[in-house]
Amino acid sequence: MNIRSRLIILLWLSPFYYISASSADYRNDIGYTALQSELGASLPNGAGVRLSHVEAAADNPPTIYLPDPNNAQFLGKTITDKSGLSSGVYSGHATGVGAIFYGNSYSMTPGINLIDAYLADNWLGADYLRGMGDTRKPLISSSRVANHSWIGSTDNAATDADILRRVDWVVARDEFIQVVGVNNGVGANSPLLSSAYNVIAVGRSDGQHTTGSPSLDSTYTAGRVRPDIVAPMPTTSEATPVVASAAALLVNVGHNNPNLSTDLNTQSTTNRNGDVIYNAERSEVVKAALMAGADRQTNNTSSANIVDYRLDPANQTANGLDKRFGAGQINIFNSYHMLAAGEQNSAEDGGAAAGLINARGFDYDPHFGGAGGSNNTAQYKFSTPLGLSKLTAALVWNIKIAEGAGPAFSGAATLFDLDLLLYDISGGIPLLLADSSSSTENTENIWTSLAPNRNYLLEVVPGKSQVAFDGDYALAWNLTSVPIPAALPLLFSGLGGLFLVARRRNKTR
Repeated sequence: MNIRSRLIILLWLSPFYYISASSADYRNDIGYTALQSELGASLPNGAGVRLSHVEAAADNPPTIYLPDPNNAQFLGKTITDKSGLSSGVYSGHATGVGAIFYGNSYSMTPGINLIDAYLADNWLGADYLRGMGDTRKPLISSSRVANHSWIGSTDNAATDADILRRVDWVVARDEFIQVVGVNNGVGANSPLLSSAYNVIAVGRSDGQHTTGSPSLDSTYTAGRVRPDIVAPMPTTSEATPVVASAAALLVNVGHNNPNLSTDLNTQSTTNRNGDVIYNAERSEVVKAALMAGADRQTNNTSSANIVDYRLDPANQTANGLDKRFGAGQINIFNSYHMLAAGEQNSAEDGGAAAGLINARGFDYDPHFGGAGGSNNTAQYKFSTPLGLSKLTAALVWNIKIAEGAGPAFSGAATLFDLDLLLYDISGGIPLLLADSSSSTENTENIWTSLAPNRNYLLEVVPGKSQVAFDGDYALAWNLTSVPIPAALPLLFSGLGGLFLVARRRNKTR
């Protein structure tokens, strides 16, 4: 049996479940309703952002993969069949996913009206990615965000790894954000597409999904953290477009507000489609904002809650996440406000007030690592207010995939190693409080409580064994106040030094 037909079978045998009609309105639980209430008519709705909706066949034959264009959720939208294999019968799965991704009343981005729809097998092959034996680069797309509520494998590790390299390349080269699901249930993940580094892999807030990554080769190794983030939905098919819609909303914000992108040297790039991509809408920035904005503890009405994030050492990962939930549950309120706070440069890159940052924000550093005149340390300073605070920070960078000469695709991969450190600098001598120091991931994350009225330093550095390089990264952070019970103020005033000493032993591992 050839690879192509085997892939079709696997995509059908390993589908996500159909959209449940009884799903509660998830938007209350992910901060969207609060953001809607705060912004009113100025709430971004995704207008102008083009999407790709990639679906596995719901039956074969006939080939059923398109959302129903006559559904009320899609009135006023143009859904283009890029695979050209429609049987005239529409997929209930695709219709449900599309409603959450770009629907008129059920998504967070109802303003989106241009959608390219693909059959997954064809998207992987001749219609876009040109995997499955083609040696040429992927085609050019005008989309900025793609949703993949399907899983699969070719049953050939080398072919799977080539597909993942191509996916990672289009994310980095074209800033084409790929939001992908993991499978429902328990057990090992399929390689496609959640084993790619540069994607945003999505699970469920109730934890009923597969985790980790399988081993394909020396680059796409076993045991990496999957998913990156979760959403409060009953299936991963539904959770994935929640995050994809949020990503599109953030792209909308970043693109329509160029003033948010303020790096002194590089404020934007241009992808192969000729689109100007500002720093605030880059793939790394959007992923960092989503991960740093995520809730590690939840109070849901539409799903089971996350109540034990990283409490069990067995669930703690070296890059500061929980292996079951990744960064936690998406919170678009937090992520939006980090982006809206604007880019804030490190001290080494000319940041205002020697790198002093606000309580929320992000930075995109286009040149880092010590090679080519780039800095190999990036420092961000901040102070806490009176009362306890909670810091959440996410450092994200893309794996580097060589594109090759001319039309040929190379696929040579380089994963740089970065670390994220947190110091208390109140006493003049930096005291390490927390660090995230994985050598196999492309995110580092810190989530920790901070003492009141103290000075802190977030620092990005290369990993201990990392040779000099010239790469880029995104950092997003969110500092929030934690209410203190009435009986505790005197306790904190008397035990401040003890609190500091204890925190020195708390590493994000």
